[in-house]
Amino acid sequence: MRCTFCKNNSSSSKSVEHIIPQSLGNTEHVLPPGVVCDGCNKYLFQNVEKPFLDSLFMRYRRFLMKVPSKKKRIPPIDAWHAQSRIKVNLFHNLDDKGISVGPAEGEDESKWIHSIMKDSSGTLYVPSGNLPDNNIVTRFIGKIGIEALASRVLNLEDWKTEIIDKPELDELRDHVRLGFPATPWPINYRRIYPTKHVFDDRSEAYQVLHEYDILVIEANEYLIIVAIFGDEYTLNLGGRCINGYERWLKENDGKSPL
Repeated sequence: MRCTFCKNNSSSSKSVEHIIPQSLGNTEHVLPPGVVCDGCNKYLFQNVEKPFLDSLFMRYRRFLMKVPSKKKRIPPIDAWHAQSRIKVNLFHNLDDKGISVGPAEGEDESKWIHSIMKDSSGTLYVPSGNLPDNNIVTRFIGKIGIEALASRVLNLEDWKTEIIDKPELDELRDHVRLGFPATPWPINYRRIYPTKHVFDDRSEAYQVLHEYDILVIEANEYLIIVAIFGDEYTLNLGGRCINGYERWLKENDGKSPL
C-alpha cells in the first residue's frame, strides 16, 4: 500500500485519517490505516488542519456551536471588556450551563476585579474573525477533497491508479503538502445557511456541523464542495480555475449542490 499524499510505502501505518477533522465533530468519515501514512497524517494535522482550526474565524464558530476538540474541550475565545479595557477569555462551563469570563493571560487582573466590583453591568466586544489567508483555506479544503475522492474509490481494484498515480491531482497534492504553487488557488466561498440554523425534516430538528460532496461538471471537472457551520467552500481538484462552478451556480439559480 502507498500513501495518497507522499506516495511512499504505507503498509506499516496504523493511524486512521479523518477526512473532516474530529475537532469539527466528525466521527464517521474516516479512511483506514495506510491510505494516508502515519507521517503525512501527523504532518497534515500540524501544518494543514491546525492553522485553519486555530484561526480566529474558526475558533469563534466552534465556540458558538460548542464543538469540543479531540480532548473534549471547547476552545475559549478572546473578547474585549470595555469597562476595564483589557482582553478577556470566554469559556463554556463544563456543566454546559452558561459562559465564564476572566482576564486573558498577561492582562492586569486587578483592573478586571475593580471593574466588575464597581459596575453592575458591562460590555464585551467579541471579534468573529475574517476568513483565513487563501493558502490556509485552500490547503485545508484541498486535503479534504483528495481524501473524499479516495474514499469514493477505495473499493475499486485499481483505486491507486485513480488517486495516487493520477497526474491531474499532483498539482493539488503538492499544494496541500508543501504550500505550492505560490500563486493563490482560487476558491468559491459563500454562506449558504446561518451558523446555528436548525433544519426540520418533520421527524426531528437538527443542526448540521459539516457536510461535503464531489460535483462533476462540464469538461469533466471534479469539484469538492464542503460546508462547515453553514459556510460553503468549493475548490477545483484538477486545477486553479473555479469559473466552471460559477457558471454552474448561475445555471442552477445559485442553489448549493449540498
